[in-house]
This record gives sequence, structure tokens and C-alpha cells, in this order.
Amino acid sequence: MGSAGVLLDFRAGSEKDSLGLLARAAAAALSERAGCSLDCAISVVRPGLTPLTAGTSEQAATLARWDLRNSDGPVSQAIAGRLAVILNDFSRDQRWPAYWGPLRDAGYRSVVSVPLQLESGCKAALTLITEKTGVFAPAVLADVVMFSKLAARSYVMASEVRAAEAAAAHLRNAMEARTSIDVACGVIMGQNRCSYEEAFGIIAKASSNRNVKVRALAESLLEDLPGGAPATHFKT
Repeated sequence: MGSAGVLLDFRAGSEKDSLGLLARAAAAALSERAGCSLDCAISVVRPGLTPLTAGTSEQAATLARWDLRNSDGPVSQAIAGRLAVILNDFSRDQRWPAYWGPLRDAGYRSVVSVPLQLESGCKAALTLITEKTGVFAPAVLADVVMFSKLAARSYVMASEVRAAEAAAAHLRNAMEARTSIDVACGVIMGQNRCSYEEAFGIIAKASSNRNVKVRALAESLLEDLPGGAPATHFKT
């Protein structure tokens, strides 16, 4: 299903949005193979942070959150690094006795949850759920595991792209702020025949007195110039 050279596009503006894309892709890719409609939930756990879950339905996401809160179910087992399968809710499997009630209340009968290998220190699980019984036969499970590996690689790449874009935006903002401040200092230097350090000190003092950021004060000064503030251009 997923070759080593292929990646799925999970790029989005936030991690939760990327998880939502992953969940929808998993449900779409594996429902046909399973022979029935599947819901999907993706759960991510990082040390010191609240677990993050996104799903193709609120029922799927809520069930996964219940599992994580109570450490009692297939999602918790997958987060711990082990494949977990429930063929139907009448199974004699006694590993998670408290899980059966929430599973039936959510309208599901069969579940599979597999670990996702993301970045170091992060634990994650991909969970597929359906109202049908006996869905996750060995051939379907093999496809689920194969898809999970492709999904993990794709998600890590999307996270790296999002981090790079955020860093680039931060750098661009910093350069734009520096440009405004430098030009404003140049104006003050010309007006007061002072050094750059003295000009910056004037802006910094005014910024403190007015309780506004140095960049905002510099930009307000430049807006009063003929033609307004100069635009900042970057070559790419």
C-alpha cells in the first residue's frame, strides 16, 4: 500500500489540523479494504503536555480520549507500543472490562489500534473503529500496519515543514522589525545629529514611557514621513 518513496500530504497550519488530515486519509484508504465504513482517531502523547486527539467523528475522538484518560483500552495499548485488536464487542477478551460500555455507547463493535512511530519522545496511535463485527481479518490488519508506517513518515515530514515555515515567518518578522527600527534610528540620527546608539536609546526610552513595543513606535514614526513607511523586500 505504501512504498518507501511515497509520502502523503498532511501539511496544515496546526498539529491538530494535520492529525485530522491523517485520520481522514486513513479512514478513506482502509474502508474499501475492510469492506465497510471506518472511523479513525489519531492520538498523540508528549511528556508534560495534554494528549492530543483528532478523529473523523466526535464519537471516535471521544472514545479514544476516554481510553487515554483511563489507561484502559486498545488505544492505551498502542500508545505503549503494542498492536491491539478487538474483533467485536462480544469477544471474550477480558483485557479491558471497563472499555466495553463506552465502546457500545459510541455505536462501535470492532477496533484496531496500532502504534505510530513519530519523533523521539512522542507516543502516538492510529485507531480504526467500525459498527461491524469481525472486520479486522489478518489481511486487513496487514494493510493497517503498512498504512501506519506510511502515515508516520508523512506526518513527521509535515511537522518538519510546519516548523520550518514557522521559523521562516519568525525570521521574516524579525527582519521587518529590524528594518523599521533601523530606518527610524536613521531619521532620528539626521534630526539630532547623534549616533545610532543614541538614536536607539531615544526610541527605547519613548517605547518604555508609552508602554508600546519598539517596533510599533518606530513604525508610527515612519508613517509620519512623506510617503509613509518604506516597504521591506526580501529576495528569494
